[in-house]
Amino acid sequence: EVYCYFATTRYAVDEIMERLHYIGCDAHSAREAYENLSLGELNTGLCYSNYRRRQSVMVIALSSSPAEFINSMHHELTHLQSHIGKVFGLSATGEDVAYLSGEIARELYPKIKHLLCECCRKNKNRYE
Repeated sequence: EVYCYFATTRYAVDEIMERLHYIGCDAHSAREAYENLSLGELNTGLCYSNYRRRQSVMVIALSSSPAEFINSMHHELTHLQSHIGKVFGLSATGEDVAYLSGEIARELYPKIKHLLCECCRKNKNRYE
């Protein structure tokens, strides 16, 4: 189970922290997440997974451009695929983890497509 947050600002910190608590995030990781999210910086994110519960939270903050969104998205997606791969014993260099990455990206596309185009980003409210 993966909970994803896109184009977040510091105003979403409480909701994200509640979700992290819900999936059993440890105190140290929660503190780091809170400090990261509270800054409200562009082009950042986080990914936390509770391996035992098989639950993850992935956050991508607001980005300064579509290219920066892809950069942040890819970074956090790499963490997520690594966490899922670890749970299922997938080789980090094998085909299975590469297919997993593509499958995750395909599932996320409908939720993120408006963040990939500068024109759509400027007219974001049309898509909400």
